[in-house]
Amino acid sequence: MRRMAVFAFSSIFVAFSSAQEPVSFYRQISPILARQCVGCHQGPSRQADLSLASYKDVQTGGRKGSVLAATPEKSLLISYLTGESKPQMPFGGKPLPDDQIELFRRWIREGAKDDSPAGAPEAPVSTGPTVYHAPPVITAVAVSPDGKWLAVSGYREILLRQFGGDLVARLPGLSDRIHTILFSPDGATLAAVGGSPARFGEVQIWDLATRKQKHSVLVSNDTLFGASFSPDGARIACGAADKSIRTFDVATGKQIRKMDHHEDWVFGAIFGVDGKRLVSVSRDKAAKLTDANSGAFIENVNLINPTKEALAAIVRHPKKDWVLIGGEERVPYLYMMDRPRAMRIADDSTLIRKFEPQDGPILALAYSPDAKYVAVGGAVGDVHIYDADTGAAVAKCSGHRGGIYTLQFHPDSRRLISAGFDGLVRIYDLGGKLEQEFVPVPLEKAVVSQK
Repeated sequence: MRRMAVFAFSSIFVAFSSAQEPVSFYRQISPILARQCVGCHQGPSRQADLSLASYKDVQTGGRKGSVLAATPEKSLLISYLTGESKPQMPFGGKPLPDDQIELFRRWIREGAKDDSPAGAPEAPVSTGPTVYHAPPVITAVAVSPDGKWLAVSGYREILLRQFGGDLVARLPGLSDRIHTILFSPDGATLAAVGGSPARFGEVQIWDLATRKQKHSVLVSNDTLFGASFSPDGARIACGAADKSIRTFDVATGKQIRKMDHHEDWVFGAIFGVDGKRLVSVSRDKAAKLTDANSGAFIENVNLINPTKEALAAIVRHPKKDWVLIGGEERVPYLYMMDRPRAMRIADDSTLIRKFEPQDGPILALAYSPDAKYVAVGGAVGDVHIYDADTGAAVAKCSGHRGGIYTLQFHPDSRRLISAGFDGLVRIYDLGGKLEQEFVPVPLEKAVVSQK
């Protein structure tokens, strides 16, 4: 009798332990949708009129009706994920692993229920053009290679303007803050990296001619920083708050590689002249040289580590494998990527020159396209322009109220664009004279109630 009781108890325990818990929409399904699907299926840019940013959106469906069904076999969602319906989703990306597709099948079979707790945040979604009542902090600007277009960061959008002229387009995205905007070398593609702190990082890729977003790639669980195009325009590299360097294929939007060589946030990554190597800077004080194809770490560019503080900015010489770096130490350093002699103890052979100390931590750097000038901006004070060959001070650009977060020379190498905390874009000549100053976003007057 006792043996039978033990056997019965064991059978019950085995049956209980082998039973699968119901699939959770909030914990299991929604994160996959946010990571793999929401970039194309959300907000005003939703493809096939289908949004997958919330449980309600999934229920509603799109142009072809509901993507759910009573059984997985009849579900459009499953059909597109498996490739039974074309094109297979995620479009242009790697198909979901079988175990993740099986999660969707089980969830539908179990009734496709929503277990999201009250007040839980939904997946990031673009809400369309922002209404501004005051100028926003500007963290990124870019000028197209032909000098025709100026792109400026806004809140969850990029503002595209004629250079020196009117606003022509507003390109909505998911990121609360955009940290880099960049045009491809041929000027056909506009890209941006940014994200929302402690939530996600985002790479946006736009076709400039049509103003259509080609890819919104969500990666990591935190923000992306400091991006660059490869010289052929085929790849994008950037840094991340998760201490990684990441590269992406521009045509597909697919992440190519994730490299974990740093010990702290990576604030910038830039390709060398031939696109075969990357230099990245980090809060860990190091400027690291990496093989861009294999992802292998090569060495620290600042080997003897003259920088005692975090590095926040990097820019490359337009024609040589030299990089200008700066950060909290307030001193800009110009380094060669290639060591001119065999490595020695306390080797400083890659250091070309140090520029004069700045008034505050360095946040932004720029190299003129003709390679004659560099510009340095920071958390305090003015923007300084230097002769790149001698390090001599050339001009001072004044008038900023607060930190300078982004700098870029015009392609003609005769003007400098700066922006930052006060929300104004400023254009200077190389003598430091202010040519133009404007708020890049449309401002609406606040409505004052009268009693």
